Amino acid sequence: VTDGIAGNLVATPMNGATCSPFGLSLDGTDDYASIGDWEWGGTTSFEVYVKYDSFNSYSRVFDFGNGENNDNVVLCNTETTSTIRWAVFQESTHKAIETSNFDSASWTHVVATVSGTTMKVYKNGVLAGT
Repeated sequence: VTDGIAGNLVATPMNGATCSPFGLSLDGTDDYASIGDWEWGGTTSFEVYVKYDSFNSYSRVFDFGNGENNDNVVLCNTETTSTIRWAVFQESTHKAIETSNFDSASWTHVVATVSGTTMKVYKNGVLAGT
């Protein structure tokens, strides 16, 4: 999978993850996509379509970072609930919002943004939390 805008961000499916015209398919156990080194900063947004079959403990939609709780940006469910969790870890600072819910067994469109100290989550085009 290659970034269609700049063409320099490549994601490689790992541990059985597969790509199709519908997106990246993960088994919920150990599949993931490995993305090469990249930097982000300033105002940033991440957009995904997510369909959970079940809610495991903190199942990541994405987790970009340098190890557990080390300069990470994470979108996941909270514990084993359907609550949307959007978190940013910068060194020893951690900011997160929990809001709304992922829809079980149907597609949910989620946009997570960060601008300065403001984080937002949009669910299916509607602001769900700040």
